[in-house]
Amino acid sequence: MGGDLTTLDQKIADDIREYGWHCLHVFPTQDGQDCFTYSIGFSESYGAPEVLIFGLERQKAHSLLDECARLFRDGHAISPDIEDPNILAGGYMVVFRPVRQDCFREYLGGALRHYRGRPFGAVVMFLPDREHRFPWQPGYDYIPADEPLAIV
Repeated sequence: MGGDLTTLDQKIADDIREYGWHCLHVFPTQDGQDCFTYSIGFSESYGAPEVLIFGLERQKAHSLLDECARLFRDGHAISPDIEDPNILAGGYMVVFRPVRQDCFREYLGGALRHYRGRPFGAVVMFLPDREHRFPWQPGYDYIPADEPLAIV
């Protein structure tokens, strides 16, 4: 992540105050890790879990999280492990799966600092391939999903 944590933490708080959430893009620090992007503020602003997206470039992930924020503002709720038709166009679904609590420290450090002990939930958004298959289904052919599958 780099940078002064105090400055980053202030930027997170400022963005949540202004926009309702902050988008944090995390680059891998070790071989075998994927880049990922996650929200901070969905729990505070909308009563929704924070959302992690693995393997997408920053702008695409930010756009998907922005769509989640818009839906949450309008009252949409996530149902884990249920195909959700509201995020993507073209009849494509996404599936949200809860992140295990024991993975929060490694994957949600910025959110943990922001919430300072207040409870919050987090989910991984899984995206389908062109054939509408998900990573746990045979023949899936899109974003590598070993790392996100290991934390849910």
